[in-house]
Amino acid sequence: MKYTRQPLTAIKLNLAALKLNLAATTLSLGLALLACSCKIDIPPFSIGADMSFIPQYESRGMAFTDTSGKEQDVLAIMAANGFDNIRLRIFVDPQAPGGYSAEGFCNLEQTVAMAQRIVAAGMTFSLDFHYSDYWADPDKQYKPSAWNGLTGEALENALYEYTHHVLTTLKEAGAAPQIIQPGNEINHGMVWPEGYIDDNAREENWAALMGLYKAAVKAAREVLPESRLMVHLALGGQNTLCREFLDIMNRYGAEFDLIGLSYYEQWHETYDDLQANLYDLAARYDKPLYVCEYGANPDNIRRINDIVRSVPGGLGAGTMAWEPARVLFPMGKADPAILDIYRDMAATYKKRAPREMPLPRRELTFDRPIVGADISWVPEQEDKGTVFSDNGVEKDVMEILKDNGFNWVRLRLFVDPAAENGYSPQGFCGLEKTLEMARRAKNAGLKLLLNFHYSDTWADPGKQYTPSSWAQHAGSGLEGQVYRYTYEVIRRFMEEGVCPDMVQTGNEINHGMLWPQGKIEDSYMHFGVLLRCATAAVRAANPSIPVMVHIACGGQNDESVYFLDKILSRDVKFDIIGQSYYPQWHGTLEDLQHNLNDLAARYNKPVIVVEYKEHRLEVNQIVRDVPGNLGLGTFIWEATSPVWGNLFDKKGSTNENMKLYRQFLESYDSL
Repeated sequence: MKYTRQPLTAIKLNLAALKLNLAATTLSLGLALLACSCKIDIPPFSIGADMSFIPQYESRGMAFTDTSGKEQDVLAIMAANGFDNIRLRIFVDPQAPGGYSAEGFCNLEQTVAMAQRIVAAGMTFSLDFHYSDYWADPDKQYKPSAWNGLTGEALENALYEYTHHVLTTLKEAGAAPQIIQPGNEINHGMVWPEGYIDDNAREENWAALMGLYKAAVKAAREVLPESRLMVHLALGGQNTLCREFLDIMNRYGAEFDLIGLSYYEQWHETYDDLQANLYDLAARYDKPLYVCEYGANPDNIRRINDIVRSVPGGLGAGTMAWEPARVLFPMGKADPAILDIYRDMAATYKKRAPREMPLPRRELTFDRPIVGADISWVPEQEDKGTVFSDNGVEKDVMEILKDNGFNWVRLRLFVDPAAENGYSPQGFCGLEKTLEMARRAKNAGLKLLLNFHYSDTWADPGKQYTPSSWAQHAGSGLEGQVYRYTYEVIRRFMEEGVCPDMVQTGNEINHGMLWPQGKIEDSYMHFGVLLRCATAAVRAANPSIPVMVHIACGGQNDESVYFLDKILSRDVKFDIIGQSYYPQWHGTLEDLQHNLNDLAARYNKPVIVVEYKEHRLEVNQIVRDVPGNLGLGTFIWEATSPVWGNLFDKKGSTNENMKLYRQFLESYDSL
């Protein structure tokens, strides 16, 4: 049987949809800009690094040598190789119980000594206030022990006095910072719990955070009025979240001169997302921008620096590599290849004017209809002796499905199904067996939807167990693991010549995934980061693969809209909305139709019923008829199971239900 595939109009995930008329955008936002509207002189592009760890290296006896093998001050070596700015972090009392360092590393005394060395090396100095005795980042912003018991105005005063004292001390030592960060990666706030911010933050939470931030600004302006204030967010490629935070700062009159972003591939989306975000922020806020943290490696140094420098209007001010000593100076010896990159980059930037890059464009075109089947159970059936046949003729199940109009298969993937409490001691639905099934599908000419469960066993709304081998990971460690695992799996499929044609990042995740960290209770914050890491990894591995977010809310419109609004507000980037539909849980066919039509129109994204078992013809027709050709198709659940998909009997022979798909395709041809 032949049928016509109708191409869906290309969905252009146009990160340039931000198409920015810089002058017009700036003008329209003029009233929202800061009370301090003085134009900041933009210096030449700065190439910097955070080198706070150097005293600890040196305390362990490490000496640093240049490319010729000559021992030198590490800062002097960096200055000779293109670096012009060094950032230092400072903790309030690192020697306090639970503090960073019993030896006092990163305290005021050591910071002054390091700052003097930076000045002596001929470089500028940036100071990063952590307002904690320990690391402050999006996962943790612990209040310094000396400030315990303080709240409200008393806490603000303590922060003001501390900031004033530190900056006065540095000024008197002849080592004043040119850039001051009042807080480190403060997109979830600082000085918790008073300054804590999540996606459910109320006005009083924001008021408390802004009060603390403005106390730091007051001290900085009094002591070092010529220094520039940088607000530092860990949101490299996350435009929605950046705008939300900065707009609130503007509303509270919280001053900043510079916008600083952390960018790490495992957390902050793709390079394209980074570029689109920087270009948009420059247009909206007319402020110089830094990527003030990135993990330097040979593959990304020039790429990240080129992106920042290309920001229109000369607003890409510079970068700061995060703790690059291990890369620049393995075992204390300068790596000439890495230093060559920095030295050449600095020289090139001085010779050539910045060049704006075209904003990245991602275009995905989908053919419809998708007539799909989840066949993940096939290897287990075959292992138990099932032989599949169609009209009495034994065939590979892939060929049978194709002969009957199916053009896609869906395969689930567990992390380690053979683990204790995993899905299968035999490793069914693990990586190797899933690769085998993918080869069979591709050889049969079928397209592949890969379904990441991010678990050793079933993941669904009632259970989303973290894989046992990931149990030691928490916070950012778990987030990084999700990214690495997803990226490596996609690359492995590509290496094997069976690249997925679509990917699900999680299975029925309307209650979250990777519990307990990613469980959705009163906040989507932690779940949002995990999901961003997963989707970013797919796009980093292969940007041409469409990414589906899959929820089990087929006919539940309110629940669907609430979930999708939340993840979009958390800057989760995805291409397709996937729904499960089982009438006992998800409503009537009318409910399904209303929900799919509304979601397609509301979000302008294609929809798929990626799991169903009943009302085969009706479900396919509802998806077919979604306005705008945005109903891509369906995947019947466990197509080969006589209990679920019921397209085959217990012996593996096709039954009458298979004919419904031919009937559906005939109706499609008549459109």
